[in-house]
Amino acid sequence: MVMSNKLTFFVPYHTGYAHVELILSFASFADVHLFIYKWNPSQQLVRNFFSNSKQVHVHEFSIDSILTELIKQQQQQQCRVVILLTASINYSLGQLQYRYFSSIQKYVPAIIDVYSTGHCMYGCQSCAHENSHRLPITFTNYMRTKHLKSIEINKNNEIIVCPSFSSVEAPFSLLSNKEIVEQIMAFSFPHIIKLHPLMYPSTNDENPLFPFSDQEQKHAYQLCNSKNILPDTQTNTLKLIEHARVLICDSDSSIPFEALYFNDKKHIFVYETIEQQSKEDDRRKYFHTFYNVQQLDTLLERYFAGELECKTEKSHEFFLEKYEEPDGKEIERLANIRQWMINENHHQNIDVEKIKKELKDQFSSSTQIGAYVSGEYTTAEIQNIFYAEMYDTFGTLLDNLDEF
Repeated sequence: MVMSNKLTFFVPYHTGYAHVELILSFASFADVHLFIYKWNPSQQLVRNFFSNSKQVHVHEFSIDSILTELIKQQQQQQCRVVILLTASINYSLGQLQYRYFSSIQKYVPAIIDVYSTGHCMYGCQSCAHENSHRLPITFTNYMRTKHLKSIEINKNNEIIVCPSFSSVEAPFSLLSNKEIVEQIMAFSFPHIIKLHPLMYPSTNDENPLFPFSDQEQKHAYQLCNSKNILPDTQTNTLKLIEHARVLICDSDSSIPFEALYFNDKKHIFVYETIEQQSKEDDRRKYFHTFYNVQQLDTLLERYFAGELECKTEKSHEFFLEKYEEPDGKEIERLANIRQWMINENHHQNIDVEKIKKELKDQFSSSTQIGAYVSGEYTTAEIQNIFYAEMYDTFGTLLDNLDEF
């Protein structure tokens, strides 16, 4: 695939390693400028990861840095900018990001699209499948690099544990189940554990957007102390899944669906709670489900005895019902579908002060999540702003009570 020198991707970045594969996929097609939020505790980690990349350029997020780079891009004849949103539009952060950059787009014709990438695949609550154009961009970097020796792994690791995460309000993840986590820690057979990138404690403890439950954090720490844990720098999970025979994972995750691509009779053990069993899920017929230790043990015993039914014989056909066949050229097709490569004259003077005023009016501190989206503050500054407002409001209420 030939890289485009007429297109540039701008990405507001709010995680650590969680979106690295996605960035590498888009960087295979055009230069990527990452704008890392000041409140993102993984800012230095991301800078270090891409420090030797010629295609990925890292900046601290601010409206000044974004507009400065936009002016530079606009000075290049026929250059077009696409804003890629890594936050899911199913949640408030992604929705407000879309509003934020759409507001900028009104004044900057060089921004030709504000697009939510659909970084999660079918089956995950973060997935906006209808916005994916059926393109499996999660597979792009894997398809392009799977034969490189630099990412070779131990192909003898036939059992992989890939837990996801949930929330305090709905603790439905494998990491929320104490007995199952203890059983995984006690596994005596060869296996590897790959946590979701957001669950590695060393890089995500202080991210304000991911307040995991105490139970999940405790169990993530336990699994990180296992000799079988993979480092968070191993970002190519598909490479691991490729060689696995058994995958132990969560229901609310794209991992079990991604495993359906591999047409080699894998066994997919999916943890789901009683609450989740009531939901319609067309993936479910390809999974062996479990919700307690006894059921997991039974599945493993039957697997080792060679007695476990294979449910994934036609899983690849199901994968192709949802997405096209991956080939590593997904970004090129996405550019054609969304007409990113059409030549137009996008030159127009950028009214920096007008843009900054509109964004400040809309996002500066109207809500806490709005303050995070504006990117102008650190976590401590945002907390101070809103705690101060709460204190002032409470003080006013007390003053009014004294008057009665």
